[in-house]
Amino acid sequence: MDERKDPHAPPEKGGLLHSAPPPNYTPPATFQTSFACVSLHMTDRIRLLRFPSAHVQQITAIVKQTWTRGIQVTRPYDASNEIKLRGNPWSSSNGFWGDDRIHARRLVCAILAGLFDLGWVLKASVDISKKEYDKDTLLFRRQTPPPPRCRWICFSFDKGDRLRLIDSPSELNNSILAACGVKVQSSKQVAPGNFEIKFRGWPWQANGTETVQARLLLLTLLECLEQHGFSLYASIDQDCGPGGDSRRTEADTWFCNRQLDWQPGAPIYHS
Repeated sequence: MDERKDPHAPPEKGGLLHSAPPPNYTPPATFQTSFACVSLHMTDRIRLLRFPSAHVQQITAIVKQTWTRGIQVTRPYDASNEIKLRGNPWSSSNGFWGDDRIHARRLVCAILAGLFDLGWVLKASVDISKKEYDKDTLLFRRQTPPPPRCRWICFSFDKGDRLRLIDSPSELNNSILAACGVKVQSSKQVAPGNFEIKFRGWPWQANGTETVQARLLLLTLLECLEQHGFSLYASIDQDCGPGGDSRRTEADTWFCNRQLDWQPGAPIYHS
């Protein structure tokens, strides 16, 4: 008896036609991350690239509110949105050590804080230009949900021996004075929210072994910041200064933040 099966016969129960259907397959969603940048140009320009229009409007409003001289004009500039400011906030010309210099740092601080609250977290501040009066470009990544709101302060390394503590709490100022000890020549409250420390020697123009001492001073500043809940968020070159010309090149400004709900002894989370 030929037991070969008829190829045209329906499959037996339990065959392929009666097997369970394969599970539905849903391909994973494409991972998407948004990046954008803020760049500083000439002595008076800010360019915003790849930010949503609503965020451009909010940042423009922050700039208008923070920069006391106001905005001269806004316009599209290629793929970016450009803000031209009145005055010269990025100038490091002679005599630019007064209120304008402090307001310029508060302006960048306000931009960083505003973007932070919108979920734009700084990934890097980079110098990609070899032009004479180059400044940093700030690269941001969008984070959802936005990180917790923070208090913001900044440190400005001025001239060859000054440190300006801008909008920092008095207890932090006193802690830095105590930690730096004999390295401090004098200190004074220049204006509300503007505390100046004058160091002995020229730590920002150091030579020889003094270059090591200047770096130790930076580590002391970081330790004091952390003791008071602050962390260094960004170090930015925001001033005009031709590279290679030590007479006019400016140091970075430090921008630091602390969560609003931070309490002494609580851990510090770095953005």
